[in-house]
Amino acid sequence: MTFHFATKRTVLSILPALAALLFASCSVSERASFDAFDETQVVGEEPDFLTLDLARPVPPEALRPSGEPYRLGPGDVLDIEVAEDAKTRAASRVMPDGMLYYDVSDGVKASGRTLKEVSEILSKDLAGDYPSPVVTVNLSEAQSQRFFVLGQVKNPGAYPLAKPTTLVEAISLAGGLYTAQNTNGDSQETVDLDRSILIRDGDLMPVDFRGLIEHGDMGQNVYIRPGDYLYLPSVQHRAVYVLGSVERPGPVYFDTDPTVLSAVAMAGGPRQEAIITKALVIRGSLTRPRVATVSLHAIMRGQSPDARLAAGDIVWVPNTIYTYLKDYTRAALVTAAQAVAVQEGLSVLGKDFGGANVTITAGGR
Repeated sequence: MTFHFATKRTVLSILPALAALLFASCSVSERASFDAFDETQVVGEEPDFLTLDLARPVPPEALRPSGEPYRLGPGDVLDIEVAEDAKTRAASRVMPDGMLYYDVSDGVKASGRTLKEVSEILSKDLAGDYPSPVVTVNLSEAQSQRFFVLGQVKNPGAYPLAKPTTLVEAISLAGGLYTAQNTNGDSQETVDLDRSILIRDGDLMPVDFRGLIEHGDMGQNVYIRPGDYLYLPSVQHRAVYVLGSVERPGPVYFDTDPTVLSAVAMAGGPRQEAIITKALVIRGSLTRPRVATVSLHAIMRGQSPDARLAAGDIVWVPNTIYTYLKDYTRAALVTAAQAVAVQEGLSVLGKDFGGANVTITAGGR
């Protein structure tokens, strides 16, 4: 993912190029009006927001530990022994192809199987070499079933999931929330609870982090599942995310608050199929976001003022005309969360982040 840094002067210098991208088919007078775009317009005005209620209850099953036994995968280390024969005890690792090799066994396809299933297969495999063998198999190191905790925690990273673990326990495993000292020497949390996310199977879990962390609402304390991605962003996060049908979807960093037009410019401009009359600006919490519809076309023609953005805003440029604003906003928020996940995961964990079930939908929905 490419990161884009800009100052107001830089943005002003590339705005005419964006005009050409947006209005290649417009009249000369329309393009000329963009050339007159001055610094006063760049300051922008506050968009006209509508507050949406996207809150959903936490699924009851998410508050219960999974009844499924642990399924083995590549990297898991097993402690294996033929009962009543201490000399046979050995540590064996599940190979990248999912195979497990122990003693004189020809190999067991362990990936996707439980400890009990592997034990039964090995007992049969070794029947010709040991009298009525009973092979015990225990999990020594859980490496294949992992979850990710990143952002404002003391020890961000990937953690094995070998036993039932709640969201609070996951944060504790990562060292707890990161705190900073203010000028009076008092500790203060730096996490933005309203924008914290838990991604599962490519979707947002409806967790109220503020209710859980500040008010002890255990109805939000879901159990972690393999592949879960937890991100606790900083309250000082300066990125604006420009997503949907733009050339370079992702975060855009500014040293001052940008506008919609300047942010889209730094994302490479809209694609040819973009609907530039129905862009969205999404601000605030994931459960009650404030949403504004802006027309890039009208801004460029001087028919509407440019909209001023704030840190953390999401600008979404669609490629289809949407009907239901709530559903469309929820889809945009999911994609934005995925973009944050990939960016933060790759920056902290690099190639080891490949285990997360997170993808970016680059085009508009």
